Amino acid sequence: MQYLTRFSLVNVGGALHRLMALLWVFCLLSVPVAADAERRISGGVPFFYYHDLKAATAWYELLGFRKVTDEGWVSIIEITPSSFIGLVNASDGTWRPSKEKSVLLSIETPDLEAWYKKLANTKGSNITQGIKVGAKGMIEEFRLEDPGGYVVEFFRWRDRPCTRAGKTGDKATCVNHP
Repeated sequence: MQYLTRFSLVNVGGALHRLMALLWVFCLLSVPVAADAERRISGGVPFFYYHDLKAATAWYELLGFRKVTDEGWVSIIEITPSSFIGLVNASDGTWRPSKEKSVLLSIETPDLEAWYKKLANTKGSNITQGIKVGAKGMIEEFRLEDPGGYVVEFFRWRDRPCTRAGKTGDKATCVNHP
């Protein structure tokens, strides 16, 4: 049976770290991959890099998200049961933190006002923008900045977009999210 790891690993050094990484990947966090006819993906994990990993990890926990893995050099934070973010320290990952951030973490929620109220009343949440219409009218959103300078956006679709799933002649077939 083939396996696809749930989380990707980044540069680990030393025999002990390599052994831990192998155990982590192949024993603890592996999920089966379907046969060649079907390739399923169970999730994705973006990795953000920090000079102060402990502060970044604590900030995401302050927001109410759960730390599911802490290897000292990397923490994995659960956003939903199938959505995670990896937080990596400045010296052990593939990349290094940079001043300019060209990514953001976007979290979809139907409970936008409830999240805003919770985080507006949470000391240290660092809200940088209140609820407003964004993305050329497609969403309502508010934004925070994490300790490493990454933008975290909570949003709700104003009207559910459809995704072009296929075409029949000139007519697109759209699949809407639940």
